[in-house]
Amino acid sequence: MIQQRSVLKGSNQGRLFQGADGRNHLGIFGLISSLFFLWALCNGMIDVMDKHFQDFLHLTKAQSAWVQFSHYLGYFLMALPAGWLARKLGYKAGILSGLLMVALGCLWFIPATQISTFWAFLLGVCVISMGLTFLETIANPYTTVLGAPQFAAVRINIAQSFNGVGWILGPILGGMFFYSSQGVEMAHQQ
Repeated sequence: MIQQRSVLKGSNQGRLFQGADGRNHLGIFGLISSLFFLWALCNGMIDVMDKHFQDFLHLTKAQSAWVQFSHYLGYFLMALPAGWLARKLGYKAGILSGLLMVALGCLWFIPATQISTFWAFLLGVCVISMGLTFLETIANPYTTVLGAPQFAAVRINIAQSFNGVGWILGPILGGMFFYSSQGVEMAHQQ
């Protein structure tokens, strides 16, 4: 007979986010969960952005495959370095490095519009995905240490639910941005 117990009731109340030192890590967990949302939002926009590039840069299907390639190249190149950095400098430095790379990749789109080549945009996509790799590589294990060890799987499942919301909203928000009348007008001006 399997005995079921609730992680939020009885003697376990509050231990989901309570560390061994007694501190409550709910606030930190909330911030880390927002990273799960952020990287899913970015990943969810890739296909919408790819279609936008096809329409406005007049890319062939073969050329548009480079968008996916450059996105996943960032994951390939940075997964191990992200783990090494987290081990050497800690979770905080790794997360900040990832957020910085995502920001730099996004900001790169400004000069990429002036350069007006497809390859310049691909560089931005790759840098963004490198930053997302840092976030994913570091945030997943970090959620497991933000409370009692027996609830590590529960915490990562809760955080992953924010990932699902990001994957749903990414294409919706990307479509609203890229295919709104202002987004189309901005693309034609470039």
